[in-house]
Parts: sequence; C-alpha cells; structure tokens
Amino acid sequence: MPTIRGLQFRIAQALHASADRVFRPDGNEILDIGAERIGPTSKRALISYVHRSIPYYVAGDVQKFPRINEHTMYWEAAEMVRQLNEAGYVVDFYDAFNPSAAPINWDKYELVIDEQDRMAGVEKRRSDLTKIYYCTGNHWLFHNRAELNRIWSFHERHGIYVAPERQIPANFADQTADYMTYFGAPFQVQNFDSRPHKHLLDISAVYEPEFRRKNYDVARRNFIWLGSHGHLLKGLDVAVEAFMQTPELHLYICGNAEREPQFWQWLKPILDTHSNIHYQGWTDVSSTKFAELAHKCVGTVYASSTEGGAGSVAQLTHFGLVPIVTESAAVRSAEAHGTVIRSQEPLEIVPQLVRAIRELASLPDADLHARCEAVYAFGRAHHTRAAYARSFAGLLEKVVR
Repeated sequence: MPTIRGLQFRIAQALHASADRVFRPDGNEILDIGAERIGPTSKRALISYVHRSIPYYVAGDVQKFPRINEHTMYWEAAEMVRQLNEAGYVVDFYDAFNPSAAPINWDKYELVIDEQDRMAGVEKRRSDLTKIYYCTGNHWLFHNRAELNRIWSFHERHGIYVAPERQIPANFADQTADYMTYFGAPFQVQNFDSRPHKHLLDISAVYEPEFRRKNYDVARRNFIWLGSHGHLLKGLDVAVEAFMQTPELHLYICGNAEREPQFWQWLKPILDTHSNIHYQGWTDVSSTKFAELAHKCVGTVYASSTEGGAGSVAQLTHFGLVPIVTESAAVRSAEAHGTVIRSQEPLEIVPQLVRAIRELASLPDADLHARCEAVYAFGRAHHTRAAYARSFAGLLEKVVR
C-alpha cells in the first residue's frame, strides 16, 4: 500500500500534468517565437531542449507555468528564448526529448542550441551554422556506466537488484558543436571532445531566500539529502549507509524513494530501525516547512555517481548548507567551500562520508558560521536566475554575429 507521502506525491504530479496542458501546443515544436515583434525575415535560431514552459513565455508570463519551481531548466529555457529575441533572432523551439519530432530544415538557421544530438551531420551541409551543444550532465557513456556500476555495487553489498532509472541515449553533439556549455566543476567536461569551445553557465535556483544565522548547537548534527529519481545514481544508498554508522548525526531525506520499489524494499526497514534517518518524501523547496528544516541543518550530503553540477546542491547553497559531495557530481560550491570525495567506489565513499560529516559537525560555531556564510555567498554569486542570465549573455557575446 502506498504511504500518505506517496499518495501526496501522486496527486501533486497529476495536478501538475493537468495544468501543464493548459498552454501546451499540439505537436512538439513552437515556431516563430518573436516573429511578430522582430519581423519574419530576421535571422533565426533553433533551440532543441525542454519546451514545456515555452508556451507560457509566448503567452506573456513564464512564471504562470505550474512547474516553474520544480526544476531550473523550465525558467532557463524561457530565458534563452528571451535573450535570443532581444538579440534579434526569431526562435523555433523543438522538444529535444521526443523522437517523433518533425525533421528540421537546417537551412533556415544561423544559430542552433541543442541539448540532445539532433545536429549530427549538419556540419556536412552548413559550415556557416553556429552550433552549440547545451550540455547538462556528464558524458553519456560515463553517465550510463556510473549508474550501472552503482547498481552492481548495491547488489554486491545488499543482494538486491535495482532497475536503472537514468540511462540516457548516446550523444555525439560534442563532436559536432562549435561551442559546448556546461554547469559543473571541471570534472564534468573531462570526457568530452576537446574541439568545441567550452563555456561555463551558472545554473540557477528556483528559490532564493535570505541568509539566516543558524543555531549551530542544533544544526551541526543535521544534514539533508535532496534529489529526484534514480536514488542509486544520486548516492542516497551510500549516504544512508554512512548515517547508519553515525547515530549521533541525523540525515533528512527529501525525495520520493517510494517510487522505486526495489530500492524502497531496502530503505524502509532501515528507516524503521534507525531513528536518526528521517524520510521526508517529495519536498517543495520553496515551502516554509522546508526552509525551517534547512535552517536547522548544517550540510548536505550528495554522493552522486554522475551529475552536471547538481542543481539540488546549487539550490541548497541558498540555505547555507555546506556540501559534502563526490567529485563525479561536479559541484562548484563544494570545490570552493565544501568537501569533495574523489573516489567513485561506494566501499570507499561510505567511510569518507562518515569522516567528512563528523569533521564538519565537530567544528567550532565560528568556523561553521563562516563555512555556511561562504556557501551562501557562493550561491548568491553563481546560482541565481540573474547569474544564469549573465552567463548566457556572455555566451551570446561570443557567438552572435
């Protein structure tokens, strides 16, 4: 039987899916964005990315998109369109994740931004077309192998097979593009082709609260894991194993683990027997409830096997949570002000997590406050919508002719 939290999540998802259809267009492309204002004969750009929020931008207010605060990509997609329109481009927006989308007439465009691999072969026809690979993760082969390795290791440790949740198709856009954007630390780009010019974007956050000084007598004992589906890929299992060894410290799990039955089969008995591990379920990070939870925590633990900068950790910088992450999560704030675990092997990661959380929890109040303030300042500088807008504008300065 589903839990109350599981039912709440399903109801919320059903409501969002219904609301998502209000302005959603027929088909998988939204064409001629800005043509009425700029003129239909102006230069043209194509974006192949997540198009769900774009009808709301076209209708005049992207903030009315009911899922705007669920993921940074929804606002960022609209901001790309806005800036291209301001630069004089009429924009066609294609849904990158629908394989049945209509064929593209590449001869129409001067600029293409592609998150998947629709540009394959274009350079053979158009040498004058500026091609940007909008990269949001690690290399596809590293990513897929990383998830499978975590699944295999989990089976070796616990005798449970978990279905892969986050396998992605092969993508050779880095071999075609003139430019490649990325969100994370340098680890993210190390497996990609060296030819495209690399441009770092500042991933945004969906909620930007003001900094609050914590009660460190309380906060030093508490940590958050915040993530979406694919819990083995995102390292929830190794985080839980670390906190099973540190009963004096508490982990608050903010994610819907119940949707993955094999993983939940392992996690539920642990929750029942370890009072320091707390399951919050799906969580709205913009809610007062979450803000109060974050205020009583000092850090976030995110031992992901593969990320492109980890948007959840970027969001948590705004609550001053010190990041303890794996290198493969490619988290910039952790490289600057947190702890980075260089190993990718769970049997090595767990004891390093134990050491890292205990070391952070043992710092004097003044040191903890300095770390939390530094993380918050990093978030304000690099993980806001304004920061994303500036970094994307910097890209356009390089490529707009």
